[in-house]
Amino acid sequence: MKKLFIVLLTAFVFAVVNPTKSEAIVRYDGADVYKDQTGKMTFTKDIKVYKKNEDGTFDSLVVKRNNYFKTYDIEKYDGKTFYQMGQYRVQATNLVVFKEVPMKIRASFYPNPTYININRDSGGYGKMFTEWRDSSITDMNGNQTLKYCKSDGEGLKCEKSYPGSDMKVADTKFRKTGVRYEVTEDTDAKSYPLIDSKTEKVMQKGSIVYSVSDSINAYLCVKENLEANDDQCIWLPVGILKPIY
Repeated sequence: MKKLFIVLLTAFVFAVVNPTKSEAIVRYDGADVYKDQTGKMTFTKDIKVYKKNEDGTFDSLVVKRNNYFKTYDIEKYDGKTFYQMGQYRVQATNLVVFKEVPMKIRASFYPNPTYININRDSGGYGKMFTEWRDSSITDMNGNQTLKYCKSDGEGLKCEKSYPGSDMKVADTKFRKTGVRYEVTEDTDAKSYPLIDSKTEKVMQKGSIVYSVSDSINAYLCVKENLEANDDQCIWLPVGILKPIY
């Protein structure tokens, strides 16, 4: 009975920190790669990982040395890096061995990928790059850097390169501008199409907004007044917007 309990507990731990997904279409470094996966992680010794509950409390889980886990979102701020594996969050230390999935593989899940800077310490948090508009974006093979260049009228001008782990690769869907939408539930309007981005304001259910760009990472950039050219657009989740025809 005790042995059965240990087997079931092991299976539970694997399912929680390594959630099953059905979109695996490529293999890299001997393992399947899944949509939104940023890399994989092992540990040099047994460590505790933590999950924050809605009530503010934390649950912990011990993960074993050399076990392999998929990682999804990455957070970078105050000189620290955090990896998300399932519901659990792990801070990068010398006990964590992280291997990034190449950006070209991560981008292959989307017909029109957009790269979003998720590093809050870089000075360019939320900055977006798109391959179909910025053709000189390159994935520098083993270095995993993204380089953005554009013409300034006198030749090609290149900005600094960005590490691949600073980039979230997101889906982009082309949308018409000027489409009228109703907000179907109270929601936070974000500065950028990122769930952890700053909340600009709370949009009330029933508010009317207008699209001004394509949707990125399941967010749409909208304005409450299309005539206000000086207003910055805000990003709302696509799922709570109802088109009005």
